[in-house]
Amino acid sequence: MTILPTVASLLVVLSPLAADDPAPLVNDPRIDAATGRQLAAWPPARHFDHLSMTLELDIPDMGKASLSGRLTLEAAAVASPRSTLRLDCNGPVVKRITCNGKPCEFRLEERELLVALPAPVPPGGRVALVIDYDLDFSRNKGQGLTYSSGNETAKSLTRQAPQLHAQGQAQLNSKWFPCHDAPNEKLSSRLIVTVEEGFDVVSNGRLVSTAKASPDVNGKPRMTWDWLQEKPHSPYLVTLAVAKFARIELGGPRSARPGLDMPVFTPHGTEESVKELYSKTAAMMAFFEGRFSEPYPWDKYAQCIVRDFAAGGMENTSCTLMTNASARGEPGAWDDLISHELAHQWFGNLVTCDSWPHLWLNEGWASFSEALWKEHEAAKDGPEKSRNAYQRTIRGFYQSQRFRNKTSWPEYTPMVSNRYDDPDNLFSRPEDPYAKGAMLLHMLRQRVGDAAFFEGSAAYLDRHKFGTAVTDDFRRAIEASSGQSLERFFDQWAFRPGLPRLSVELGWDEATKALTVKLEQTQTIDDRNPPFQFTLPIRAKFEDGGVSWMQLDVTGRTATGSFPLPAKPTQVTTDPGMTVMAPAEITKDIAWWLDEASDPASHHALACAVEMLVQLRAGKDPSAASAAAAGLDRLDGAGLLPAELASLVRNAVRPAVAGSAR
Repeated sequence: MTILPTVASLLVVLSPLAADDPAPLVNDPRIDAATGRQLAAWPPARHFDHLSMTLELDIPDMGKASLSGRLTLEAAAVASPRSTLRLDCNGPVVKRITCNGKPCEFRLEERELLVALPAPVPPGGRVALVIDYDLDFSRNKGQGLTYSSGNETAKSLTRQAPQLHAQGQAQLNSKWFPCHDAPNEKLSSRLIVTVEEGFDVVSNGRLVSTAKASPDVNGKPRMTWDWLQEKPHSPYLVTLAVAKFARIELGGPRSARPGLDMPVFTPHGTEESVKELYSKTAAMMAFFEGRFSEPYPWDKYAQCIVRDFAAGGMENTSCTLMTNASARGEPGAWDDLISHELAHQWFGNLVTCDSWPHLWLNEGWASFSEALWKEHEAAKDGPEKSRNAYQRTIRGFYQSQRFRNKTSWPEYTPMVSNRYDDPDNLFSRPEDPYAKGAMLLHMLRQRVGDAAFFEGSAAYLDRHKFGTAVTDDFRRAIEASSGQSLERFFDQWAFRPGLPRLSVELGWDEATKALTVKLEQTQTIDDRNPPFQFTLPIRAKFEDGGVSWMQLDVTGRTATGSFPLPAKPTQVTTDPGMTVMAPAEITKDIAWWLDEASDPASHHALACAVEMLVQLRAGKDPSAASAAAAGLDRLDGAGLLPAELASLVRNAVRPAVAGSAR
């Protein structure tokens, strides 16, 4: 795990002249004032390498949220002789444990199951631990196993039948089986599940067999399902769904990705809509395999639509669970979710963040992949459409951070930080690993170029596949492919909180025939939050259609520039490619805003111009308001605005931030 370079350490210098009473602690939310202890979470030790697990589950009655389980865990001791094996256990009631066939003593301490082994296990020595337990999961909602009772009066067959499904992220699978419940472990898994006949069982990997089982106490026939995930994955990615599903196959020889099973398990009655809504899955699969330069690594790709799901989707290895809402909607309505969860099969599952502070390596890449898919899909309509589709998605992530992320040290933590109480909180804080992670990847792509970016990303996947990684592993891969030093880049965008916020004035000096630029960073700047350092691109367009680019190097709170040009530009745009994700208030001639809206350098530039013109239209300057209104009416009447911008123009529901270069 990477230690935060910006976390302050507490240094006490002792001398004969030192006072007896220690100095009071600085009020710092990273430090427990009562004890001086650093408030941080660290990944658990791996005293055993977990090799494989077989989980045998007997569900005696689908009308109740209970089961009996037997976990067989094979593990090898690491580094030193080991006498105790530790597992997370937050729900299972353990009845007995054996190790290599011999009974073991065990105890449960604060949700940790501590197993005393019959004899010390030497380094590399293997143990086979068998744990028998009972589980009541009736109170679980969205954590571990969730039970959804049936409704006998419902018209839908699916609604009549009860269901259960798993949710393991972040550290929730220990609620239904004992495990090393952290991402820094990988093992193969096998689920052997016995349940009432008529119910389907879906899990990771490939279906080895189904077989008749002994009837229940009332004589009802039962079946045993055997699912095997041979390639190693992290425990939180183990999954299970039991329900009465309809099955749709998206693969096959005529699909965009022949040779791979791609079923969707969906509620009965939704087959036709789901077939349409999920129809691009095979094309997405083929695209990501090429874009990531890595074949799809698992035995199948199932998508399973379940009731009472606590999230939109969860990327369990080879078996994504999806919200019930995704069975309905207009074509394309769920493409972002489908592409996001599919991309996780590489970024998150094949290579997993070694600890939760590096979650952005999973979620940022999956979010960024939504934009990659949009870029690819729109390419059939030409390069401009492709660029706009990609940038529109990236700008959506930017919009989220623009309004939410106004953070700074020490009150807030950066995106990569181990200062948290509950890893689930990392998924919803202002330093959003989804949006900010995708923005980081976009800026990195802009900085090093496509060739180096995708070459380095492929090398990262190849080097760490079936293993785990931290942020510095990814940085080193891109450094190797690009030849650039990227420590400052990652220090600013991953290891410190907040975004640069800019005030920019653009003007024209007729005497010197030069474009003048004045920039100030307006976010919190102090001894803990230094100014960001970056290069801001500026684009000037002239009456004859020619274009000039300028670069303003920003190293402090303020920066100025004077750029001689052959003539006064008809348009000046700051950073149309969003190379620096910095919300900005921009002051410039309204004629430049109008020209930017009529002939934008990018989708982002168009959105910025429209937002500013909407504000000017509602302003107190009559001439500016009149010019802005005329320009907006002309654009809207010509149908030149994307739907979201046309809606802004017509309704002006939310006034734009002044001159935002966003």
